[in-house]
Amino acid sequence: MVYFEWNSQVELGHPLLDEQHKRLFSLGEAVAQTLAGSAEHRPVVSALLALIDFVRHHFATEEGLMRASNYPGVDAHARLHTFLLAELDEYCRKVQRDRVANLTVTGLVAFLLNWLVVHIDSTDRELVDWLRSRELHGSG
Repeated sequence: MVYFEWNSQVELGHPLLDEQHKRLFSLGEAVAQTLAGSAEHRPVVSALLALIDFVRHHFATEEGLMRASNYPGVDAHARLHTFLLAELDEYCRKVQRDRVANLTVTGLVAFLLNWLVVHIDSTDRELVDWLRSRELHGSG
């Protein structure tokens, strides 16, 4: 079963962010497949840590674009990033404490998909619209 599949509905038309979002989908799929296929916590921790590491990189990229373009929603967007990272870190801590049995694939996948799809389709889409408008007006 495929849990995370990139599609045109979440594509934003910003090459760098779309490429990073595709990578997030791929890493989310790796977490889901590892959790579905293993009762051991080490492979799941490894997959989660890879996801978290890339999420940090991606959020830094987005926040850099926001600051460089004087995006008016930078503070709120960055706070959302902080919240999402805290949630991911908590999932990882649960797995590290060998609480894999308490994590369901459905629960983690629902969290990750909701975060990815909703975040990309709302706050990230607003950011890309802002970046596009700055390019059109020659001010970004």
